[in-house]
Amino acid sequence: MTLQKKIKEIAQYVYDGLGPGHAEGIYRDAMSIQLQEEGYIVKTEAPVSITFITKKKKEMIVGSGRIDLLIQSKTKKNEKIILELKCVQPLLKNDSKNMENSKEYLQLCKYLDSITEAKKGMIINFPFPLADDGNVEVFLSK
Repeated sequence: MTLQKKIKEIAQYVYDGLGPGHAEGIYRDAMSIQLQEEGYIVKTEAPVSITFITKKKKEMIVGSGRIDLLIQSKTKKNEKIILELKCVQPLLKNDSKNMENSKEYLQLCKYLDSITEAKKGMIINFPFPLADDGNVEVFLSK
C-alpha cells in the first residue's frame, strides 16, 4: 500500500472515530498518534520559511508558516509527504477542477516549494457538516 493510500485510510479511521465538528488540532493530534502507532515518523507543526526573491536576486525570508504534519515513510526514508488538514464545509461542491485554484491547494504548493525534503503533499478535509457520503475529502498535489 502506498503512503498516500495509508494516510487516506488513517484519516477516514480518525474521522469515523471522532466524528465531525472538532477543531483541526484534534484531528491533527489523532492523525499523528495513529500514524506513529503504525510506525511512521511524524513531525507536527513543522516550521517552514516563506521567502521572497528581490529584483537584485537576494532571497529574503518574509514570513513563516507551520505544516500540520510532515510524514516520513517507514520503508522509504527519503519519501516524505506534507499533510495539510482542514475542518470546513466540503471544499468541492460539484466541480473538482476548482481545487487547483483554491487557497488551500496554493498554500500546499507553496509549502512544497519551501520544503525540499518533501516532494508530495495532501490536503485532507474533515468536513463539517458531515458530507453526504460520510467520507473525508482528500486532495493530492501534482
